[in-house]
Amino acid sequence: MGPDSRTLDRLPSLPQVLLRILDAIHGDHADFQQIASIIHHDTAMTARLLGVANSSYYGRSKACQSVERALLLLGTDTVKTIVITAAIKQFFHRFNPQHRPFVKAFWRRSLVSANFAHILANLTGYPTPDEAYLCGLLMDVGQLILLNQHDGAYIEQWSAVSDDRALLASERQHFQQSHPEVGADMIASWQLGGFMADAVRYHHEPSVQILDAHHLVKIVNLASALSATSELGDEAIEQADLLFGLNEALTRELGARISDDVERLAGSLNIDIGGSGSEGADAHTALLGERLGQLSQLGHINAELWRSQTRNALEHTIRRIVFMTLGVDRCLLFSADADAKVISAYLPERLDDTNSGPDFVIPLLPDRSLVSDALLQQLPVRGSAVDADALAVIDKQLLSYCEADHLLCLPLRKSDLVVGVLVLGLLRGGEDPQITRPVLLAGLCSEIGAAIQHHHQRVRLADAGEQDGDTLQLKIREAVHEASNPLSIIRNYLELLRVKLGEQHQMQGDLDLIKQEIDRVGTILLRLREPESTEASNGEIALNKVVADIARIFETSLCATHQIVLRLELADSLPPLRTNVTNIQQILTNLLKNAVEALPPAGVIKLTTEGDVVVNGRNFAAITVADNGPGIAPTILKHLFSPVTSTKGVGHSGLGLSITKKLIDEIGGSIMCKSNKSGTEFQLLIPMV
Repeated sequence: MGPDSRTLDRLPSLPQVLLRILDAIHGDHADFQQIASIIHHDTAMTARLLGVANSSYYGRSKACQSVERALLLLGTDTVKTIVITAAIKQFFHRFNPQHRPFVKAFWRRSLVSANFAHILANLTGYPTPDEAYLCGLLMDVGQLILLNQHDGAYIEQWSAVSDDRALLASERQHFQQSHPEVGADMIASWQLGGFMADAVRYHHEPSVQILDAHHLVKIVNLASALSATSELGDEAIEQADLLFGLNEALTRELGARISDDVERLAGSLNIDIGGSGSEGADAHTALLGERLGQLSQLGHINAELWRSQTRNALEHTIRRIVFMTLGVDRCLLFSADADAKVISAYLPERLDDTNSGPDFVIPLLPDRSLVSDALLQQLPVRGSAVDADALAVIDKQLLSYCEADHLLCLPLRKSDLVVGVLVLGLLRGGEDPQITRPVLLAGLCSEIGAAIQHHHQRVRLADAGEQDGDTLQLKIREAVHEASNPLSIIRNYLELLRVKLGEQHQMQGDLDLIKQEIDRVGTILLRLREPESTEASNGEIALNKVVADIARIFETSLCATHQIVLRLELADSLPPLRTNVTNIQQILTNLLKNAVEALPPAGVIKLTTEGDVVVNGRNFAAITVADNGPGIAPTILKHLFSPVTSTKGVGHSGLGLSITKKLIDEIGGSIMCKSNKSGTEFQLLIPMV
């Protein structure tokens, strides 16, 4: 049985790696290959992504067996959430100094074994070297899980042993499981198929025991032996010869090459893999905390920018944000025209003058201005009053207007579209503390560029008199965007609350349910924004658990406040179903919400599950939601699943049941209702196969 998602969330990553990932995924130009290459350097983050991608929530007909595929499946927004969640936990938990030697030694060995596995796969003709790399990276992930579960007790055992065999014996004695068994169980829970779980399970077996094992098992077993110590021993050399016929000279050459590669990588990440583990750790953790603060700040900026409805309002908002964020009180916003041939700017004091044109117009040609050069080169460009003789007159005017010693011209783009340039007037040599924060600066430019492009799109639709459908879709995207920002902030603060309460707090289960509901709202919003992506995504679910979780949410919220009794009766044995969990959750939410709002105080709702319901020769699982309310009027009952006037009075749209019918149709199920003066009963039938 593999660890749950909360265990994966708590696996420790190096803060240096988390910082690199946060930098890579920020902005519009996130490159999946770049992100994947960084994630490949961290066992814990790799395990998190694969665990999420192979969960029932993202269930697909084909297992997700690589980091690259996980990134494509989850998308950058979900990956951002996963990484930020990990960073929050890392920052607030701040692993005890006794953990640092372990984490750094673990990181080094994981990378060495992964690289050995990849090279061995290529040398021996294994058809999927990337799978071998992944197994090498994850082979000791069970150690992270045991560390998480037993904390100081595991570090004590790890520090007391001298080699892998002693560690395995100590783990079994004190924790009843060895780390290869724990790690293999986790990978097996992802249902990847193949022999990845076996490769992890048997990576410490004596070589004579695996001579006839699967190719991948032998590769990872040898990679484990070759990565056990910094200097290759005779036993590892003999094992390379026994398993694959590799001579000593070749094996030692491979070992030296891999060791050099890992040393260089450690240097690029400022990781001292040869020290005690404490040097610089606090500094990187502090940087991680600063980065989290910047990302939270950018989330608020995003929401504020998108609320600006006119060009003037948007420019005023941008200037206010620049001042509040960077401390720069004089700036100009240059916008590109539709053909990206010129850029123009209005002085702030003349923005509201609708009868005049822009104050500055600069052709997008090289060497005409610092402003045009910034946009053409797609790089920040600086200019100084000290070098005024070398500046164009337009740049001197901008310096004068901004009352500054230096100009910083920042290009603004949205994806591949040229948007404009943000010109900042700087003092003190242009080294204002806020300006030296490149991640915040890049994020700010990205958010401003996206807001400007969105405003241009809205103006074009209005000017061209586009069809109502296009205008409606734009408004939907705006609404979805507005709703998504606070959801992301709520989710991040929820993780903060989880950390502050502690993992053993009785509210952790409730926080899990809240997180699931937030994720479900995000999925519903995605369906609004991208109607073409509404095809049901089926995964294996435990129906009783889904029903019980929804019931718990209602019992402690709406039912409690309305003084409604909720009785839950679950079938004793109900096999897993392959269906869309989001649809089931939304259907139950609609039905239970309707029932609560229709009942008087002391009303009763009965929620039951049942298996082996046979209809026309097909097997179904059944969910029944019954209440003892006043019932549904016959005139409404005839049109129950069409958008009609609600029975709940003014303020209700009556859309809930029509949406419910659409959701049940998507998963191939059916819904029935019977109602009279004694109450109402809905029965859902969900296909068993």
